[in-house]
Amino acid sequence: MSLKYFGTDGIRGQYGSAVLNDEIAFRAGKAAVRVAREKLSAPEPQIVAGRDTRASGLALLKAFAAGVAAEGGKLIDLGIAPTPCVAFAARSSEAILACSITASHNPACDNGIKFFEGSGVKPSEALEQALDDAVGEASPDGYDAETEAPTLDGSDLRSQYQKAVIAAFPSALLAGKRVAMDCANGAMSEIAPAVFRELGAVLTVVGDQPDGTNINDGVGSECPESLGALYSTGEYDYGFAFDGDGDRLVMFDESGKKIAGEALLAALAIDAKERGELPGDTLVTTVQSNLGLDAALKEKGIKTERTDVGDKHIARLMLRSGFLLGGEESGHLVVGKFAVTGDGLVAAVSMAEVVARAATKVSSLVDVYSAFPQVSKAFKVAAKTPFAECGKISACINKLETDLGDDGRLLVRYSGTEPKIRLLVEARTNEAVDSAFEELRSAVEADLQLV
Repeated sequence: MSLKYFGTDGIRGQYGSAVLNDEIAFRAGKAAVRVAREKLSAPEPQIVAGRDTRASGLALLKAFAAGVAAEGGKLIDLGIAPTPCVAFAARSSEAILACSITASHNPACDNGIKFFEGSGVKPSEALEQALDDAVGEASPDGYDAETEAPTLDGSDLRSQYQKAVIAAFPSALLAGKRVAMDCANGAMSEIAPAVFRELGAVLTVVGDQPDGTNINDGVGSECPESLGALYSTGEYDYGFAFDGDGDRLVMFDESGKKIAGEALLAALAIDAKERGELPGDTLVTTVQSNLGLDAALKEKGIKTERTDVGDKHIARLMLRSGFLLGGEESGHLVVGKFAVTGDGLVAAVSMAEVVARAATKVSSLVDVYSAFPQVSKAFKVAAKTPFAECGKISACINKLETDLGDDGRLLVRYSGTEPKIRLLVEARTNEAVDSAFEELRSAVEADLQLV
């Protein structure tokens, strides 16, 4: 079976298109209740849902709620809530499933529907397939946008999330700290500043005036120049930028320089190991993480476990193996003692705690990490020929892996959504990277028809 409606992280697309519209949301609500009954043994399913600040979110939530009601389920409405808050609410309530209506860092014209299991983790492949199938099978039953489906008030769960984040850290942790913050005009616009102020921060905030159309518009994690402009008018100990739904984080040092996501992971992992809070002395990351992260951690006696790209894969491996820290360069950081999914707010306060404990500047703390030189390119192909049938590519990979040893790595894979082959080469020197990449590209050109 293959997914028809779901992509890499739920349903996502331009609102009003065939990919995402009110009818799809209605069918998704029906599908959630049906799957909860048939696959999760929940005869009277409760589903919790929240949304980011996009104008289309209200209509999609209304349609989703109507679908839930049409199948006899109950919906707990969080209102505007970051995605990690939705995951928290799932495991803090009797909900069997949760839904976040968001398109993350995408522009306001887009939206989406992300699902979580009742434990707060993103769906397994089997559950995601069941949901996808059920969306396709659900009949619209004449969805009427004028119909108001009953919902339960979830504002208390949203407040519980905020209080739980504050309680997870020392009071007055940020007392006197000058913090710049960019909330992307998204779902963190109220909660993140409230948490930082409660912990004592002297805060200056941008991107906290959502109007339904300005989410991620020149602000947020994808636009570091926004905080750069703020730094030009004042001095800060550090800065944080979230994406539209708050599940990823970008951090800035005292000079306003953007810090690599892997440098944050290195700092968090080293601090956790020093305090005996890094089970297995292991950090979970993805196949795309730079080898510079492995090198920095190896010196501190820390191992890395790699998984597929995406915080859902990171969280699953962490839960399966008992690890408590994971993440990726994009800013999805999973701090397992609090969350089981990417949580930008928890990651931000966690980094602030590490900085306070080290009693040093952010730039000094993260300079333990230095990225290896890397070349990464994608080439369009006429067909995705199995690598087992590509003799020159296979031979080249084997040769280069031997040549590079522990000082480099390769990643050769086909895109899951496009007719492309993606090549990545890393090594300790630019010369080694360039030489290896040219060999690999020549092998690809010999075995595949590029277009």
